[in-house]
Amino acid sequence: MVGVPIRPAQDVELHLREESGRRVKRRYTIRTARTDVGEYDLDVLLHGAGPGAAWGAAAAPGDEVDFQGPRGKLELRPAQHHVLVGDESALPAIAAIAEALPPGEHARAVLEVRDGTDELPVAAETGWVHRGAHPPGTPDLLLPAAARIDVPAGGVRAYLLGETRTMVALRTALEARGVDHDAIFVKGYWNIARPDRIAGRPPPGH
Repeated sequence: MVGVPIRPAQDVELHLREESGRRVKRRYTIRTARTDVGEYDLDVLLHGAGPGAAWGAAAAPGDEVDFQGPRGKLELRPAQHHVLVGDESALPAIAAIAEALPPGEHARAVLEVRDGTDELPVAAETGWVHRGAHPPGTPDLLLPAAARIDVPAGGVRAYLLGETRTMVALRTALEARGVDHDAIFVKGYWNIARPDRIAGRPPPGH
């Protein structure tokens, strides 16, 4: 959309179709935007055979797609240190947040992905956690990895984006380390118990 400003981690909701013809909606984070010409870049995870992955694999220049947005509630606030944690469903958002931080504000990121082929550039001090055959959507790997992040006293904001229950567990762990509850933004992109009800972000690796 021409002239519409984009905040980091906002998304659009695409209107797609399953193989059966049933209409479905899938939400994708805007990775980068060229608002002068109304162009958005979306990173689409191609794991599995769902309608989002199928669209991403087949999309070509000139194709038309219906969508709603942009939208999203995440707000960047000044802080000396930013902690960014998530899985591959949150990788575009975390990368966009890190790039949007002003000089002098430091970002530390921990990202769980299936393997090295899922890694993308992130403008932060980044620790990659390779899940391999471990089931996605559990806190088993992210919790100990995030615990190794140095969290300075005061001046910290955290952004936890990914599977809902895992992000809630991470918030509890950060609060136990002294990060203020109101300084932690949590966004559940998908839910391991109900993957069919989460628009746009099926379980990574499925």
